[in-house]
Amino acid sequence: MIDSHCHFDFPPFTESPETWIERSLAAGVRQLIVPAVSTENWERVATLAEAFPEISYAVGLHPVWMSSHEDADIQKLDTFLADAPKGLVAVGECGLDFAIENADPERQIRLLTEQLKLAEKYQLPVILHSRKAHNELLQLLNDFPKVKGILHAFSGSEQIGREYIKRGFLLGIGGTITYQRANKTRNAVRNLPLSNLVLETDAPDMPVYGYQGEPNLPERLPLIAQALASLKGVNIEKVIHVTTQNSTACFALNV
Repeated sequence: MIDSHCHFDFPPFTESPETWIERSLAAGVRQLIVPAVSTENWERVATLAEAFPEISYAVGLHPVWMSSHEDADIQKLDTFLADAPKGLVAVGECGLDFAIENADPERQIRLLTEQLKLAEKYQLPVILHSRKAHNELLQLLNDFPKVKGILHAFSGSEQIGREYIKRGFLLGIGGTITYQRANKTRNAVRNLPLSNLVLETDAPDMPVYGYQGEPNLPERLPLIAQALASLKGVNIEKVIHVTTQNSTACFALNV
């Protein structure tokens, strides 16, 4: 299994990361994709990838951290990507979040546009975050037909999911589908093709059912895989095989 989205540079993983890697491997999770959220995290995730072959990473400017981003960070991102450091597989986490306080949609769109340009320039996939902004994000992606990647934490309708798939994107499926009450997302995922889905934990966020109030962990990815298998009416081995292939192809992983 591949955890296509895990913030391994955040607590509790910062203490004894080798132990958390061992626990993930024991659970069958053999690769983690770690997206950085701001400039100060870029070196941190690069160092993790250098230390652990199980980790690949992405660098970007996350909209929730908007207040800490500067316009000059785009040039820093360009320079970082130009070095093509080992283990770097994507641009992200980036995107639009109009639910945050003082969202400033215009600035968010401008920063994301520049990151999409860099993804196109360096022929890298993007890891996208979207909250209350699907229409604007989909419209923006129309200007970048060559840019593909993953819509992280998919929780929209089937129609929204198909709009991203139409643009060549995979949908990140996480802990939301383990909750019976998440009818809209569960029904959408049930009807969307497995060939366009990847597994993710978003650890330490997005806890799976039964572990509310605790940090989420990559080792709980099998619980998400099992929930997806149940929704799809297939065995878990098929879910693991197809989603692993999808992540491997998206990030051009050598695993």
